[in-house]
Amino acid sequence: MTKHHRCQYWLLQLLLLVPLLFSASTQAETKWDTESSRYLEQLLKNNPGRLRELNQAAITDFYRQRQYRLLWSDDTDRLDRAYDLLQVIIHAQDEGLEPSDYYLDAIRGYWNSVQLGDSVQLDLLLSAALYRYADDVYAGRFDPGKVDTEWNIQNDPIDIPGLFVKVARRTSIEDILKQLSPQHAGYQRLKEQLRHYRELEQQGGWQRLPWGPVLELGVQHEQVLALKRRLEVSGDLVDHPFPEMDLFDRWLEQAVVHFQQRHGLKADGRVGPQTRRSLNISVSDRIRQIRINLERWRWLPRDLGKRYLMVNMTGFELYIIENEAVVFSMPVIIGKTYRATPAFSGLVSYMEYNPYWTIPINLVFEDIIPRQIDDPSYLERKSIKLYRGWTKPREVDPQTVDWRRLNEKRFPYWLRQEPGPKNALGRIKFIVSNPYEIYLHGTPDTHLFDRVIRSFSSGCIRVKDPVALAAFLLNDGSRQQQEEVLENIHQGTNQGVILPIAVPIYLVYWTSWVDQDGTLNFRKDIYNRDTLLNELFSR
Repeated sequence: MTKHHRCQYWLLQLLLLVPLLFSASTQAETKWDTESSRYLEQLLKNNPGRLRELNQAAITDFYRQRQYRLLWSDDTDRLDRAYDLLQVIIHAQDEGLEPSDYYLDAIRGYWNSVQLGDSVQLDLLLSAALYRYADDVYAGRFDPGKVDTEWNIQNDPIDIPGLFVKVARRTSIEDILKQLSPQHAGYQRLKEQLRHYRELEQQGGWQRLPWGPVLELGVQHEQVLALKRRLEVSGDLVDHPFPEMDLFDRWLEQAVVHFQQRHGLKADGRVGPQTRRSLNISVSDRIRQIRINLERWRWLPRDLGKRYLMVNMTGFELYIIENEAVVFSMPVIIGKTYRATPAFSGLVSYMEYNPYWTIPINLVFEDIIPRQIDDPSYLERKSIKLYRGWTKPREVDPQTVDWRRLNEKRFPYWLRQEPGPKNALGRIKFIVSNPYEIYLHGTPDTHLFDRVIRSFSSGCIRVKDPVALAAFLLNDGSRQQQEEVLENIHQGTNQGVILPIAVPIYLVYWTSWVDQDGTLNFRKDIYNRDTLLNELFSR
């Protein structure tokens, strides 16, 4: 259920009471605005509880402060700002929202009436629609805490009283309404793709590709023509010189590679089972996926900063962003499905060269001890030392410990991996302010970056190029700065460095986004965080 659906019934019931509260015995000599204000005042005073149920006490206060003068009409017609709001509601789908959520049918029902009582009802409907639309498009249609418990990035609530004051001061509110949605480039690009995909849906979308053999370079098969049509509709195949040939040629192979790249698949140019499944996801399902991610954009703060980091978990990529433009990116590794990385924001303000790794207790029992039991030389080979006591730690010989008899409640030790090439954190660790003990770091297992799906960590973010990231955080990311970073690493000693400026970082979960070059991407919902939102957007 949305934040407001449970209240819509009560608003409509409330408005139906107006003709019962007031008769048509308005004296002819009474001014229209005076009589309409009296109607509105009595309505609001007689039914305050219902309005509170609608979470719209701000509207009641607003009307009281303006002596119950109507906001959207005068004695001659609807005001320009009413037309502006109506147009925004009609086109709410452009933002991935539903026009029906904003009382569109009821508003249309009263729009052309000249009856004073109908104008009062229309005024309240428009105000309620503004309240609800502004809240949805600014902060999200759904409460992130209820639909995605792993989303921990907060957006400030919209200033509803301030919004109504601004609206009342303007004849036209087109610009005010336009600024309610996120102005981030990523949101605006994705919104444009939503419009395009709705057009594709209206044109019939694309046909499913029947199950069949693997289609690859050199294959001649009747399904090749269906594959061409499918990729032409989605824009992956453009201007093929031989559209009627059933031969899988290099133009088609390049189109398949393009499709695979933007869907996070192995880009081998072959249409096997996995690529075929992705090709057969319908336009309507992709539209719903875009709407889900527009919603997540609305959960973000409006000001992300002029210079910040963003980790897109499903894309396994870290972006360095300045003035809304990506200036550098690198592959990352995120948490395993059973050690999923949460979405959160924080600050990177400190880093370490040649870090130690104090191994968390859960990893000690889940990973380290089983390997030590299988291989008694494991700790030594991995440069992991065993200690007892924290105040005056004493190193313990691992061979003297009966590892099979230990458990998490009976474990008087702690383990730490020494700095060096074997260290699981690599040569640089980046500290991030957050309550989850998650940070960014390098890794000696660089071969894992060659994988398409990179969910191998215990929750922290492994970065492919920690030297380049450190150079960016310390200064401008230049080659000279990178050389200074390498010099510090080569010293081999553990060093802590406070960054000159703390840099914001956002760990986000996009399953659909648009690159700077305009390429629309889709990814698999690896942590199943789209599931509940998908159900809600399907209703």
